[in-house]
Amino acid sequence: MRLDNLVQKQTQTSKLDEGLRENDLDDLVLPTITIDDFEPKSGDDDEVVVVTFRAKDDEPANDLASFIEKGSHDILDTEVSPSVDEDGNYLIFVEIRRSDSLFDTVKGIVKDVTRLVNIEKWQFQFHKGATIEISKEALK
Repeated sequence: MRLDNLVQKQTQTSKLDEGLRENDLDDLVLPTITIDDFEPKSGDDDEVVVVTFRAKDDEPANDLASFIEKGSHDILDTEVSPSVDEDGNYLIFVEIRRSDSLFDTVKGIVKDVTRLVNIEKWQFQFHKGATIEISKEALK
């Protein structure tokens, strides 16, 4: 009798083993990103900025948080809200040190996330009310 006949083969690959692929979070992440709208946990407001992404469900929110945290950008922390906001979305908080390179860091994170979603234009909403749009092409 062959040994491989005794061992059950795994038919499903674990999500952790599989990782995220291009467009895996398509239609699950919203194009609106808020900047400096929440208080940081990792430091004072004058030292840390909270960049907030939104996802339609908790699993994609956790996937996105993990993807951002494992990236090459200089971030302090990521966290997913334990419950939904008033629109039914989960918030992904990304804490970044406030510095002259802050916008480059945010732009780099969004550029990486753009590989997972098919969002042509991102909207950045700032705490003081200003909103800017940045196209997928402008991130390149």
